[in-house]
Amino acid sequence: MWSVRPGSVRFWTAGVVFATSLAAFLSSPLAAHWSFVDLRVYVGGGQTVLHGGALYDRGITHGLAFTYPPFSALAFTALSTMPLRALTALVTAGNLVLLVAVLRLALTMPPMDRWLVRRERTNVALVAAAVAIWTEPVWSTLRYGQVDLLVTALVVYDLGRADGTRGKGLSVGLAAGLKLTPLIFVLYLALTRSYRAAATALTAFATTVAVGWLALPADAARYWGAAVWDPGRVGRIENAANQSLRGALARVLHTVDVQRYWIASAMVVGFAGLLLAARAGRAGQHAHGFAVCGVTGLLVSPVSWTHHWVLALPGLLAAAVSAVRNRSAPGIAAVAVITAIACSHATWLPRHAELALSTTQLWYADAYVLTGLAALLWSACSAAKWMLGPTHHRYAGMPDGRGTDQPLTLSDSR
Repeated sequence: MWSVRPGSVRFWTAGVVFATSLAAFLSSPLAAHWSFVDLRVYVGGGQTVLHGGALYDRGITHGLAFTYPPFSALAFTALSTMPLRALTALVTAGNLVLLVAVLRLALTMPPMDRWLVRRERTNVALVAAAVAIWTEPVWSTLRYGQVDLLVTALVVYDLGRADGTRGKGLSVGLAAGLKLTPLIFVLYLALTRSYRAAATALTAFATTVAVGWLALPADAARYWGAAVWDPGRVGRIENAANQSLRGALARVLHTVDVQRYWIASAMVVGFAGLLLAARAGRAGQHAHGFAVCGVTGLLVSPVSWTHHWVLALPGLLAAAVSAVRNRSAPGIAAVAVITAIACSHATWLPRHAELALSTTQLWYADAYVLTGLAALLWSACSAAKWMLGPTHHRYAGMPDGRGTDQPLTLSDSR
């Protein structure tokens, strides 16, 4: 007689949950009038390379300049020969697959690889993706046709691999070659004493730079000599979509002249964040280390558009799994609040005259920055509790010492 195993039932249930959520999302107003403007910039960059134009001398499309390394433009030439309608469909489908893949890969990062049995990881990833698709960073990634989910997948895949694995660090280096922000994970690998992986990542990144110089010497000279140091090329610093310390300072102080304040705050946050991430990573808590390092990079970057914050999704999933595993009501509440903030699209409320926002409007305009700083503060408090607590509790699960390494199943979480 035909029968269905409980595990397969849960898989199909999770699949139906994701498919239902996706259908609702695509039929909602959020899926209307997608511009795919960043995808157009990618295509324009690839076409400029193919036609021998100057990559950084003018706006590529809609007045937007090409702001990525020359290696990215070379990679994007593969997109420039496809019809735009087919390309937008392909990129959207690819990003949806990458969303599930990113969350699935996150569950392989220590210690979550011990917390969830293998057969449960895809189920959890599908359910998490059903929620994540409604968040503003994912929505922005989809509507603009961005590559942030691909960059995140490359980094999460690499950091989830065992130390000493051949080629570990290669994907981090390639991700940094597409967008510079993943370079902070090279420091993370070095600080966690994964020296060979850090060297591999740095070599891979250097190779992308060399390829760019060899193929596009004039553009490479323009990019590395001037364009990369000019954050104003990517848009208005004070734009509420810029959820970095620099953007928040510009809005709070009502001026774009915040260079010295930004450098000082970025140094403090960067040092503290990397220290906390390295402490977690050296203790084998790579999910926590990745989350802290990623948030740190988003905060200290001169520009972190809201779609860049998909890099925080694996950390949010790790916090959710940890809270459920430890039956922590405060942890579950914190995850729910952060998810609500991400789903509220609050940063879109004050999108005009950001240098003259009221105190109330600043709470909306700086929502991700404030949440990121709160996450780092939580990590610091957890680290202090870990260091002051009993020795035998240290890292018997999460930094607060609760829990064991026994795998968590869906039945355990009920």
